[in-house]
Amino acid sequence: MVTVSAPGKLMVMGEHAVVYGHPCIVTAVDKRLVVTAQDHTGESDVIEAPQVTDTRFIRRALHDTKVVFGIRRSVRLLTESSFSNSYGFGSSSAVVAATIRAISALFGQTIEKKRLFDMAYRIVLSVQGVGSGFDVAAAVYGGSLYFRTGGAEITPLPNGIPLIVGYTGVKADTPTFIRRVAEERRRDTKKVDGIFRDIAKLVVRAKDVYTASDWKELGRLMDENHVQLTKLGISTPAIERLVKAASDAGAWGAKLSGAGGGDCIIALSSDRKRKAVEQAIAEEGGEVVRIATGAAGVTVETTDDQKELFIVVDTNDTVLGYQTRAACHSDPSLIHRSVGVVISDRRGRILLQRRSLMKDLQPGLWGVSAAGHVTKGETYDTAIRRELTEELGVALPLTFVGKSLFVGPEETEMSSIYTARANGPFHPDGREISELRYFGKSELTKKISSGALTLTPWTQKVLRMVDVLP
Repeated sequence: MVTVSAPGKLMVMGEHAVVYGHPCIVTAVDKRLVVTAQDHTGESDVIEAPQVTDTRFIRRALHDTKVVFGIRRSVRLLTESSFSNSYGFGSSSAVVAATIRAISALFGQTIEKKRLFDMAYRIVLSVQGVGSGFDVAAAVYGGSLYFRTGGAEITPLPNGIPLIVGYTGVKADTPTFIRRVAEERRRDTKKVDGIFRDIAKLVVRAKDVYTASDWKELGRLMDENHVQLTKLGISTPAIERLVKAASDAGAWGAKLSGAGGGDCIIALSSDRKRKAVEQAIAEEGGEVVRIATGAAGVTVETTDDQKELFIVVDTNDTVLGYQTRAACHSDPSLIHRSVGVVISDRRGRILLQRRSLMKDLQPGLWGVSAAGHVTKGETYDTAIRRELTEELGVALPLTFVGKSLFVGPEETEMSSIYTARANGPFHPDGREISELRYFGKSELTKKISSGALTLTPWTQKVLRMVDVLP
């Protein structure tokens, strides 16, 4: 069984213009949609989505993911959401991203974020018919993003924008309003394209302002963005009341968020004015929705402690400081120390472990005998001995092989590698390891070539270092 969550989103600036190739700014929010996937003994897949009225997105994501990875076994999916799909937080994109990631993890398939985005975006378009993909990007990458249609540009921005969200009480139909704007563009291309260009200029300026955390100026740009959106005819009296109430109460800026016709408004406010702005929104009939911005993207829920502090180094292995596991596993520029040991028995067979499905990276893939990260206060030697004890329940004499920099798609590690000889018995930790077995070198090569066994990229490099693989 694998459980995966993906965040909702809020459009900060750039609505509608983004559909036509212009940039936008979007932020992931801490309201998450959760998908649990497990093997099913029946002949057909089973989907349990009690909070979802339209399961087309889930069904298409499940079908397409199984086709891509050649999966023929039946699956049972259960979805659960911490937010109502009425809010326009992008539940469809979140459930698609989470479903793809859950199925790939369940069957031990590696999928990089760009490929996940591309798959999810195609699925959303196939069901919805229209869309730029910014909500898919927020679900996959998380944080705050400067985004262009179809993922032509996806640039992370600093997190922590102090937004207040007010729900109008009206669920908007995003595809309908996208088509409405498209029809208006056909009628008066010059006017609508001019509006889009003006919005794009605001977004480009907002990118720098956002990076500098100049919230007062960003609020002013949001106000201007809202004026441009009203020219497209997508605002409503309810939206206008909430935007005006927030501005009158002292918000730096306020605007509609999303396709229009309802859903939410967002306001940018200082801590000092926050309570007054929230009260003003509520008094105008809006529902204040408590959110935090810059949330993590699609995530395999894991037993790994995301707050654990890793040692961050430069390319010469000089210590620069410390960062959390979550930070190191989402930013490849943070080089952090790791360790691994390759154990062989008296017959020369190599001990490998299949990673638990609850691991935060490469769940279900095969790794070296024992491995892990060097945490604050540890040396390479103390870290590998701890990993041996925690993962395999043994203490062994070790031989140091060497140190190597590994650059992967999601993290960069300065790795110290060791070898050892042991025949067992071992006592594997089920939270870390789902299977543990010895492989002869020729057997290992054949299984890798046939696709019957998939190693993590890091493990492939380590096994070459110790002359197990050519």
